[in-house]
Amino acid sequence: MKIFSEKPQDIGRLILYGCVSIVVSLLFSCGSELDMRELSAGDNEAPSNPQVIEVMNLPGSVTISCSPPDEQDVLYLMAEITLNGVRKTVKTSFYDSKLHIDGFPHAGDFDVVIKAVDRNENMSSGITVNVSPTTPSYILAAKSISMVPTFSGVYVTWEENAMKDDLILQLLGYNEHNEVVVLDDYYTDFEAGSFLSTDPSYGYDERPFGLAIQNRWGHASDTTWLTLAPKFDEQLDHKLMSPVRDWAMPNTTDIAEGPCVDVGPNFRNPQTQFSHLFDGNINTYYETGDGVPPFTFTFDLGVMANLSRFRYYQRRGPEFSFLHNTIKRWRVYGSLTKEPCIDDPAWKLLGTYEMTRPSGESVTTQGDIDASQAGLDYFIDIEATDTPVRYIRFAIDENWSQGTMAHFGELMLWGVIVD
Repeated sequence: MKIFSEKPQDIGRLILYGCVSIVVSLLFSCGSELDMRELSAGDNEAPSNPQVIEVMNLPGSVTISCSPPDEQDVLYLMAEITLNGVRKTVKTSFYDSKLHIDGFPHAGDFDVVIKAVDRNENMSSGITVNVSPTTPSYILAAKSISMVPTFSGVYVTWEENAMKDDLILQLLGYNEHNEVVVLDDYYTDFEAGSFLSTDPSYGYDERPFGLAIQNRWGHASDTTWLTLAPKFDEQLDHKLMSPVRDWAMPNTTDIAEGPCVDVGPNFRNPQTQFSHLFDGNINTYYETGDGVPPFTFTFDLGVMANLSRFRYYQRRGPEFSFLHNTIKRWRVYGSLTKEPCIDDPAWKLLGTYEMTRPSGESVTTQGDIDASQAGLDYFIDIEATDTPVRYIRFAIDENWSQGTMAHFGELMLWGVIVD
């Protein structure tokens, strides 16, 4: 039989360890209380005023660089200003002594009071600084506005949003009661850009269109009014469209060169087949065959029409927005007959295109992703809008990854059907 016995414990040592632990705990506890008291303790004396080092006047905003006072208990700096009758306070920490104030309604001179605040919320008497912000972006952008009539609507461009402020561009019109109403809203923080507002309800006769810009502080520009007459077009029925066997050999440096051979329907696999291009579902996608640019595909509109514009949807998902196999540079051709080669006189060049990020940035932003998922609009060259076509060929010269294929989430086309 094995008998297990427990080794007697050193009771005295345990008692000693316990006493030491209690003493250490008390020391730490007292130290914490002392630290907290030190943080909250202090006098009721106001700190000295900060010193202003530099004032940077910007469009609709200013940045004031300060030097905090020498008192050790100064916690932060604060700027106070009244804009449109509303008192506004901006704070910055002791470690970042730059105060940025935005939301100025116009260019001009404004007084800003800058104070130092200590840990007990004692404030210095304050110093008054005169600042002179320049013209805000919403006013500059409104002055740069261009509105031109286009198919079924109005095409608007703007510039001068140098600070990349959040802006709302509002397209205005009149209702049947002669009241001003908002026809369309477009939100942007891009420095420059454009948007297309189309709606059959705008009609095709001359009518007044107005455009005003607001920023996130509720400031609004003057309204620009123009009398415009939208041009007629209609969305072509995607159910009538069908693929055409692509005679142009895709693996050539120029689609107009090389032998024209029947390469068959140009799609990679059944999951990404050509029918997804016109299935009305932006969650599916078409993928061209693997090869060397230009990647080509040809389809039948099902009707003869003068094309006016088209909308390209990128493959769904932020990882494909202006990335991966999304098209970047391409050409669009049209013909009334199914001639095999683009260099045949029957094929007419309808437009040459290059996709850029709407933000103008070198990397994709959330604004770019939102724009890509909403669809990107492109116009047929104006001199080609009177060219009747039945067959369309895309030749993609480059994608965003320098890859060997191209993705289309969905393709929509507009034009005028020719009898």
